[in-house]
Amino acid sequence: MGVTARLSPDLLRQSLRLTVVMFVTAAIALWADRTSYLWYSLNAALIVVDDNDELTIPAASGRVMGTILGALVTFVVHTIASGWMGVLLSCVLCFPLLRLFGWQGGLSTAVNSVVMFLMIPKPTALNWDFVFNRSLDSLIGIVVAVGVAYLFWPRNRLAELDRLDLALDQQIRAPVVGSAADLTAGYLRLARAVEMAMRSQQASLVQRKRWRQRLLTWETLLHHALELDRHRALAQTGLRSPLLAAAMADEQKRVQQALRSMDLCRRACR
Repeated sequence: MGVTARLSPDLLRQSLRLTVVMFVTAAIALWADRTSYLWYSLNAALIVVDDNDELTIPAASGRVMGTILGALVTFVVHTIASGWMGVLLSCVLCFPLLRLFGWQGGLSTAVNSVVMFLMIPKPTALNWDFVFNRSLDSLIGIVVAVGVAYLFWPRNRLAELDRLDLALDQQIRAPVVGSAADLTAGYLRLARAVEMAMRSQQASLVQRKRWRQRLLTWETLLHHALELDRHRALAQTGLRSPLLAAAMADEQKRVQQALRSMDLCRRACR
């Protein structure tokens, strides 16, 4: 019995993006006759190509500056330490410096530079010429990765959040409200997208647009919408009760209030 492997569109896009980045980086290195340390460029490009990151200009600049800062710190540290002790000392110095200058997005490339520079076979070869050329090799990979990310299926998490929010809103406002499973699945997709966006480079914009508070409003709205749907299902069975009618009216009022609150929040966060 054969097993069919399913290739998701996101995985296919990421694979094609990574293939193009590696090919273009290698082609530039070959054209510039910088193939002796090609793996510096390829490794930097591989770190930067991340499907969970939008690779915005602030993120790209942070990675570039992280590479330069890692190289400078390594050059200074190698005069007093080498090997893994030098790597540890360089990382300890890089962390607060990156945070001080607001380049936290460049942490991965900074640590990558530290490890590559301090693990060379001959520490005496670590001079300014070596640091400059290897930093340039790494920057080539970073720039290529950022350029390809902009050209091939760029990801905008804020637009994705708006799309999921609109889809859920349409389900709620439809004449026939979607099933509990569909509404719950839509809410979970939105919550997962908000959680991913909060860990991305657009986290400050996500906070500014109050997506956490909007999620709480959606949770309240879905609760009352599902309760209203349950009451309507009971009424359709032929059950007649003043308490049921009052509960339906109360839930309908709460749903409308939550919808108005959501509309006001959207207008305030534009």
